[in-house]
Amino acid sequence: MKNIDILYQFNEKYAPYAGTSLTSLLKNNVHIDKMRIFILGEGLSQESLKRFEDLAGQYKRELVFVDTEELVTMMKDMNMPSYRGSYAANMRLFLSFLLPEDVDRLLYLDADTIVEGDLDKLAGLQMGEYPVAMVLDSLVRKHKERLGFLKTEPYFNSGVMLFEMKQWKEKKCSERIAGHVKNVRAWYPSPDQDLINVVLKGEILKLEPEYNLQPALLAFDPVDYFKTFGTVGYYSYEEIRKAVNCPVIYHFFRFVGEFPWDRDNVHPDRDVFDRYLMLSPWKDYEKKPSDAGFILRMEKILYRHLPKRTFIKLFRLAYECFIKKANDDSLKEKTNRIM
Repeated sequence: MKNIDILYQFNEKYAPYAGTSLTSLLKNNVHIDKMRIFILGEGLSQESLKRFEDLAGQYKRELVFVDTEELVTMMKDMNMPSYRGSYAANMRLFLSFLLPEDVDRLLYLDADTIVEGDLDKLAGLQMGEYPVAMVLDSLVRKHKERLGFLKTEPYFNSGVMLFEMKQWKEKKCSERIAGHVKNVRAWYPSPDQDLINVVLKGEILKLEPEYNLQPALLAFDPVDYFKTFGTVGYYSYEEIRKAVNCPVIYHFFRFVGEFPWDRDNVHPDRDVFDRYLMLSPWKDYEKKPSDAGFILRMEKILYRHLPKRTFIKLFRLAYECFIKKANDDSLKEKTNRIM
């Protein structure tokens, strides 16, 4: 019998995107015997709640909305920073305080994901003593060194996370993360992602890249990607080729300033997102222009007109400048809080 629980966390703004993701998940995994969907929602409207309930009902799946008010209060008390005005980003790090005791194998999915394949392997994956399994991040090189990681050490992307809740609880992962936020550092450029990589360093099982296929791997030829970003501490060329040809979960975070739900976007995941959007209860969604600033708009123009093997070098430089600024800002914020 194949069983797996699913977790999403998002606010009202991201409801259409999470709904599109949930549509893809349900459509491509009707064969799984038992699946519960937990939603950590912030400020969800009655209309959004009904659409989610109707969608789950269509596939005869249990849907559980988890009250997060007490957790948000706790996060504020420990001076945990919000991310883009929301506390949703860090909620999944405190699962021990939120979910029922009978949750065992739990798959967390960002709202900006599409589940294109079945989850059988993740449902039955032997994780041993690892509390969580994740896919390596496709962009971070310099940033992980700033966090104290060696070049050869893994740094993971938090958009898809497979939890083994028995190990998560026994190892007191949520409590350790809370202790780090209180006593070591709360302000990071990538709040949830940096936290889990730092606190659980050496305790994260590496998943294959097809379970979190990230935009750069679709936008650029793997040969150009490896020439630009290097191979140390990452997957092999063959593993990336396999992921691109047989993706299970797409993760379409911002690319050249845009998401696939923005009007006139050039995102490499645009077509797959649009396909599931039109199958979802949010097919009436109206795309609007991106909120990208001047620099990102220029980056988009260059992406459209330069050869990809030339543009990827600029892409890496722009990303590293962005993450360095975010790191500097987070350290300033930490200093200001102390003072």
